[in-house]
Amino acid sequence: MRAGKYLVWILDDEWNDHNLEMNMYQQHDIEVKVTRSETLEEDLPIFAPIADGVVAQVGFQCRANIIEKLDSCKVISIPGVGYDHVDVDAATKKGIVVSHVPDYCAEEVSDHTVALILAVTRRLSAYSRKVKEGKWDPMDTLPIQRFSTNTVGFLGFGKIARRVAEKLKPFGVRLITYAPSVPKEIFSKYTVESVSFNELLRQSTILSLHIPLRPENKNIIGYEQLKQMPKGSFIVNTSRGGLINEEDLYQAIVEGHIAGAGLDVLLNEPPDPNDPLLSLDQVYITPHSGYISDDALRELKHKTCQNIIDGVAGRPLVKVLNQEALNNFNRVV
Repeated sequence: MRAGKYLVWILDDEWNDHNLEMNMYQQHDIEVKVTRSETLEEDLPIFAPIADGVVAQVGFQCRANIIEKLDSCKVISIPGVGYDHVDVDAATKKGIVVSHVPDYCAEEVSDHTVALILAVTRRLSAYSRKVKEGKWDPMDTLPIQRFSTNTVGFLGFGKIARRVAEKLKPFGVRLITYAPSVPKEIFSKYTVESVSFNELLRQSTILSLHIPLRPENKNIIGYEQLKQMPKGSFIVNTSRGGLINEEDLYQAIVEGHIAGAGLDVLLNEPPDPNDPLLSLDQVYITPHSGYISDDALRELKHKTCQNIIDGVAGRPLVKVLNQEALNNFNRVV
């Protein structure tokens, strides 16, 4: 707190427009400081000790070196679904509640997933490039399989994967998933068959990833797993970079075993300009933009701010990642 007012410290290298947040915080008499990576070293000793709430934008590493200096902080609010950029354990030890917004962009990400699936299986990138180069030949990017003959496999079957399944069902594809923690009745509801992890790999001609990035999931799809997939298969990732070993993916594509990939997320964002995946027509890459729409951004910013406003005031929080810290503050979900 500074001068009798709550202070929210925004750590953000992504968004330039904070007008919506500023207006919300101003209505609650909360001061705001925005820090970019290039000013973190200067700002850290000044604002970390007095910040009542922290907004940790996805991509801005909020690790123990920052959290251990948050002497007044009650809540860290993440504007997004993923939270691997925040050291939740360090926050818990410090007694800081960590919240996120997991339910704002299921429509957008599921749309983006379907778009990538169609783009890579119909080879739109290669067609577009060749037409722009003056080549008009619909036969030079074969093979292309009839879409309805595909088996789409979901690694994970949460809210976004379920919306993808609903949107793909009219295409007539077979749907399977490996999601051992999901109740069996969910599979029946979405007409999706539950299989083992190895069977998911062996049967999926299109594999779509929908799991969080945790230590046990890092590089869960590597060369060995890719080679288990049918020859000519595709892989789509709108979840988190790091789930796929990208060097192995490149190798499997240039060898001709994997026909292509649609990636909205990468291990390094943005990628190195010399990243070999960027050179492949078989790979469609978008800039971690699956969540984007005007509606989704407004909802995300509003819910992120509300988590801060409620957290600094000691009011109940709904989406909490560290229940232990929540209990320490005697709050009720």
